[in-house]
Amino acid sequence: MLYPQRTLTRSHFDLTGIWDLAREREGVDYTAGFTPEKQVAVPGSFNDLYVEEEFRTWMKGIWYSYRFSIPAFFKGERVVLRFGAVSYRAAVYLNGKLLGSHETGYTPFEFDVTDSIQLGVDNLVCVRVDTILSAETVPMGNLSNKAEPGQIGGQYPDTPFDFFPYGGLHRPVSVCTTGRTAWLDNVSVTTTVDGTTGVVGLTGKFNGRAAQAELHLIETGATSHVAVADGVFNAALSIAQVKLWDVYQPNLYNVRIRLLDAAGGVLDEYVQRFGVRTVEVTGNRLLLNGRPVYLQGFGRHEDFPIIGKGLNHSVNIRDHELLKWIGANSYRTTHYPYSEELIRLAEEQGILLVGEAPAVSINFDYVTPRTLETHLQALTELIERDRNSPAVIMWSVANEATSDREQARPYFKALAERARALDSTRPITMVTCKGTEDKVMEYFDVVSVNLYPGWYHLPGQVAGAQEDLRIILNAMHDKFKKPVFIAEFGADTIAGQHSLPAEQWSEEYQTDLLMGLIEVMRGCDFVIGEHIWNFADFRTAQNFYRVGGNRKGVFTRERQPKMIARFLKQKWAVGRYA
Repeated sequence: MLYPQRTLTRSHFDLTGIWDLAREREGVDYTAGFTPEKQVAVPGSFNDLYVEEEFRTWMKGIWYSYRFSIPAFFKGERVVLRFGAVSYRAAVYLNGKLLGSHETGYTPFEFDVTDSIQLGVDNLVCVRVDTILSAETVPMGNLSNKAEPGQIGGQYPDTPFDFFPYGGLHRPVSVCTTGRTAWLDNVSVTTTVDGTTGVVGLTGKFNGRAAQAELHLIETGATSHVAVADGVFNAALSIAQVKLWDVYQPNLYNVRIRLLDAAGGVLDEYVQRFGVRTVEVTGNRLLLNGRPVYLQGFGRHEDFPIIGKGLNHSVNIRDHELLKWIGANSYRTTHYPYSEELIRLAEEQGILLVGEAPAVSINFDYVTPRTLETHLQALTELIERDRNSPAVIMWSVANEATSDREQARPYFKALAERARALDSTRPITMVTCKGTEDKVMEYFDVVSVNLYPGWYHLPGQVAGAQEDLRIILNAMHDKFKKPVFIAEFGADTIAGQHSLPAEQWSEEYQTDLLMGLIEVMRGCDFVIGEHIWNFADFRTAQNFYRVGGNRKGVFTRERQPKMIARFLKQKWAVGRYA
């Protein structure tokens, strides 16, 4: 599925704005329109828009609707209705007709509406949003599970993970057009480097009939024509004196792809962006463009007051400006695929990403075959969406599963095999919280681990936390014999709370603990990165140990710095391998 754009043969119209909203009641048909209870912003989460608690925590069906008209020049074109993401599950109706459904909440989906959309009159789209999680959804929810590392119990709403289960139309909705007789459906780009030459492999898949494909590399002016067969074409492009994509050096190229008929007429046109870079794991190093790179940055969330997980370009720009200010070079898309727009922003600014599937807190006490099926689909959609982004340097298939169970082995073996089949150009990982008890690390290239000494154990004891971290890191490397990435470490901190001597929840304690743990990590030659949990404070389900959400942010939820930020800025001013 291609990201929308306007070209010679393509257009797209934004349907974002103010939609109507109603909670689902028994015996009411919502498919062809309904009397709204509220107005709702799209994109955005619905949970924090209203003052009534029953809206905030509504976990049953909830309906969105929107009326729109389309211009006359859509006639004769192929028309697609596209959703950037709907959490968790969506069923979509156009003019009363069911188009289809989609689940997992964080990847795009679309429907061909060429034959059902109407010219000259209003069209009505109705979307049923279902936010109910279960043992067979990814992420899981409503388990009534017992608490253990990676599994939170007793929350309201009932989630085993530590962020709020926002629902809604979180990303843009649009009506798009392509050529009707032939249209490009998918493009896959791979890059290698031979000396100073960039070698680009490009595979395109299309529907309909075309005689050939024309490829025009915009930055160099080179044009070539390749044969097509059975809806597929393959091409190899060379770029002399190539400018590599690198950290804060976002050198990007654009290839204009045209499907042509036998007379040379343009059937469809699309511009695919890419960057030339290599990434690999060798020994105890992660190499970017053949040189060691040390990941310094954060786990984070798509989370902001009022909009919840809704796409907000201003917030994304602010976050990236703060990343650059503090000297971070990377973040992990915890714990789900982030918006396509944010991925594109990262590649435009030279920020490294670990792309993660929406599989946080998988619990093998409840897993069914359907859970794995859903997980595989979510992972597939993530990789197919983002594999052309040079910013994404590693895939994470899950976070904090109960991977100390024997049942985890075949489950994660299947996930690893799927990831490698879809993309052999990037390393893959799974983020564990089970330390040396983890049973699945043999399937992955990098050992990613979440460790919280000084907070969840050894509270208030910085020196003890340092020694504990040193012991567990060396034990994990001795057992798994792979590079280790510290995917999370941190301490909850109330902005403005101070303590001398430093005690938990104070800004001084967060600073002393994090800087002390970083010292240990950098003393371990096999550690390839340090990602602090979290970039900014974020909202969680209600429980007795979260005061207005998770407060482990280096920045507040409003994106103002805590004391630790300036210490990190100084520490990260010079990279580990500089």
